[in-house]
Amino acid sequence: MRQWTTQRKGASLIDVAVGAAVLSLVLIPAMQLMGKSTSLVSDMTVKEALLFEAERAIQMQMIELCDVGVFDLASSPGDRPVTDNHSKQYRTRTRLIRDPQIANLLTIHCVAYQDANANGRLDADELEQTLQTQWCRPS
Repeated sequence: MRQWTTQRKGASLIDVAVGAAVLSLVLIPAMQLMGKSTSLVSDMTVKEALLFEAERAIQMQMIELCDVGVFDLASSPGDRPVTDNHSKQYRTRTRLIRDPQIANLLTIHCVAYQDANANGRLDADELEQTLQTQWCRPS
């Protein structure tokens, strides 16, 4: 006696439809996740560059404050464009804050931001990084 076995050599239309549905359930969220991760990496790159610019602005301010006369008359320089980076609209805002209890101490507060709409001021939706340090009057 011989048994007949049926061998399937291809996929039916139902198999293809189920496979496409399962693939779309996995693939669509994965593609959305990839888009979000690309955006996060881009923002992280900009924030790293802004942190560098803030540190550089603070270092430049410290160099200027090494002169006793400049230190005694120091005032906040305000917003400055980053001049050597033409591809992005980076700006830095530096404030000098005198300590009322310690006369020879300045706090240097710097915000570096990407002025995306080129209006010359920091808006709520623009990327920013903040650094702060203290500097003592040279003797």
